Amino acid sequence: MRTRQQARSGRVARFAQAPRRDRPGRTVTPVLLLPVLVAGLLSGCTSGTGHEAAECGWMRKAADGASSNRPGHTVILVDVSSSVRGSTPDSGGVDQSAAVKARIPGWLHGVGTVSVATFGGAARDVRWTAADWAAKPTSRNEITRSRQAGSVPGCVARAVAEAQSTVPARGGSDVLGAVREASTVLAGSRGTRRLVVLTDGLPTTGCADLRDAGFDGGLETDAIVQRCSADKEVTTRTLASVETVFVGLGQTADQEPQASPAQEAWLDGLWRRLCAAAHPKPADPADCAVSEVAAPRTLSGRAAPRRPGDPAVEFPERTWKQAGARALFDPNSAVLRAAALPQLARIAVQVRDLAGVRVRVLGYVDPRGGSGNNRTLSQARADAVKNELERLGVRGVTAVGKGVPDGCPGAADGLGTEQELQCERRVDIAVVR
Repeated sequence: MRTRQQARSGRVARFAQAPRRDRPGRTVTPVLLLPVLVAGLLSGCTSGTGHEAAECGWMRKAADGASSNRPGHTVILVDVSSSVRGSTPDSGGVDQSAAVKARIPGWLHGVGTVSVATFGGAARDVRWTAADWAAKPTSRNEITRSRQAGSVPGCVARAVAEAQSTVPARGGSDVLGAVREASTVLAGSRGTRRLVVLTDGLPTTGCADLRDAGFDGGLETDAIVQRCSADKEVTTRTLASVETVFVGLGQTADQEPQASPAQEAWLDGLWRRLCAAAHPKPADPADCAVSEVAAPRTLSGRAAPRRPGDPAVEFPERTWKQAGARALFDPNSAVLRAAALPQLARIAVQVRDLAGVRVRVLGYVDPRGGSGNNRTLSQARADAVKNELERLGVRGVTAVGKGVPDGCPGAADGLGTEQELQCERRVDIAVVR
């Protein structure tokens, strides 16, 4: 009598011998299929305890049947790039499975099939770790059907957990490429079509490459959407009749660059726009959603194979350039004016929400004072602003008196106008990552 392990080995060997057509028009080669099969055999739903295998095995077994007879399909894409998972052994990677577990039943509502795939730096890197699993009970026995129905959310959550530990074939992140791959799978389904994308939304390739993004303003968003449409990376047919939700935008591993709340909001707007551009116009607002799920950064990479490095997406620092020192101080004084306090309070509220940043206060004076007093006065004014920000709860503030600046950014040459002098004797507050 063959053992279960022998049966599994035989199954892998048979699939490794020849290509297999998983879906109409798509041939999976042995080289690509074998890692997927191994991943499936080692997943939380097919390994570990025998109870887990029995609990989830029926979903995978149903994939070998006619999935077209099960109406509706949900595809869950899992971003496994280093910016999400972490690029160093000590990184706290974003635990997407923990974040989405409670939402899985809603995402499976009205569908009979569920698939889970991972993606990295290219569209061809999409790996289907759970393809066409049954999302509804298949047994005719009432007791068994009840047990199967109860097991679905946990089995899908374990499939996502297994997927997020996948090491991508190459570095980077191609979110739109993965979306296009998923759309071809969903196109063959009838009934409800749903796409869930677990990603930080920071592609480093293609039309939406954000490595040099400013993360600020609608004009930049317009330009990205127009470019993606012109390059045909997004068309009005890409997500036709597909309900789409993005989860985790702007949430990166704890040792990766961190987005500010304002930058996260900009990312939300960008992906809503890109999603709308991928639907027939006018797009239904309900077809493009962003879920504000806060995922814990608890995944450790200590025991995982080394991951390929990602091209970095650096969030630009923000600098508040004051209109002039007289908005904060009286002439030749380092005592903050009462009128300056509301302005500093507004800045403090924004800075307090930024994770992993340092704040530098830079004081300047115009060249009309004596050289001996320039440095002293600029330092005293920087210290006054620093002390007020710290009083308002900002941590990690340093103050530097710079004296006379090297010119005034954006001003004409020379110091012939009062506006230029005001720019010279300013106080800058810079957020440094």
